[in-house]
Amino acid sequence: MAVLNDIRALFAQCPALKDLEARTDKLETDAEGYSILPTGSAIIAQDMTGAATWQYNFVIAATRMSDDDMMRLDNCNFLERLLDWVQEQDRKGVPLTDAEFVRITASDGGISEWDESYTYGVYKIEGALIYEKE
Repeated sequence: MAVLNDIRALFAQCPALKDLEARTDKLETDAEGYSILPTGSAIIAQDMTGAATWQYNFVIAATRMSDDDMMRLDNCNFLERLLDWVQEQDRKGVPLTDAEFVRITASDGGISEWDESYTYGVYKIEGALIYEKE
């Protein structure tokens, strides 16, 4: 799917993610890395000519070491940097292969799970890419 490829290419440029291994639809919970997890898309508006505005929903999940309080604080700062970076991309616009960019958003950053030894935590944000396509 072209939209997922565009999202992967976009987040590959994110400074907050540069040191993490990228995956799609899979996340290791015992090694640092991140994954783009598609969560569905829907038409949110359509005109009489058939042109549609779509919303593509996704989650960015990053596994990061969380051994101590300083690491967990750094991980919270990581989420803030990631959310700020998405807002910056929204202002600049995102190049898309087969569609016209409307908006990208991200929200709800936080930890969602731990590995068995509580060494790694999974930190997630929810995102949405809104675009127009005929």
